[in-house]
Amino acid sequence: MYVGHINLAESFNGAGEHFVGLIEALQQRGVEQYVLVRNVALAKRLDLIENLTVGPVVRSAVTAFCLMPRVDVLHVHDRASRAAGLLATLTQSVPFVLTNDVSIDADRNPISQSACRRAAGFIEPGEIDAATHIVVYQRAANALKTSQASR
Repeated sequence: MYVGHINLAESFNGAGEHFVGLIEALQQRGVEQYVLVRNVALAKRLDLIENLTVGPVVRSAVTAFCLMPRVDVLHVHDRASRAAGLLATLTQSVPFVLTNDVSIDADRNPISQSACRRAAGFIEPGEIDAATHIVVYQRAANALKTSQASR
């Protein structure tokens, strides 16, 4: 499985360390990954992970979408990245999962609300178990295949 990750968080703090830990855990389980981030320090840290492809530093969801290669599943890790997930699913039929850090009812941004409605899966913030992520990714990819086969 080829998983794309987009993380447009500006700071590299505890959430950044969690992100790095997740990427490392998925890498150890043999998941091929492509990562786009906004934070230069985070990009440099991720670049140290063996056999991980880290793309150029990006500042917007649209740029991230344009630079993301064809992946089986896209994981958007923050609110700023949600538009990239929405673009991927609407234009390329790439399923996306998102880390849901806010209730859809509490988020008044229409793009973000649409992304939440169209997401193929959700991962709770702080979930660090790679196996849980892989299950969500597989369900998202399989749901797309099932919907395409029924057409």
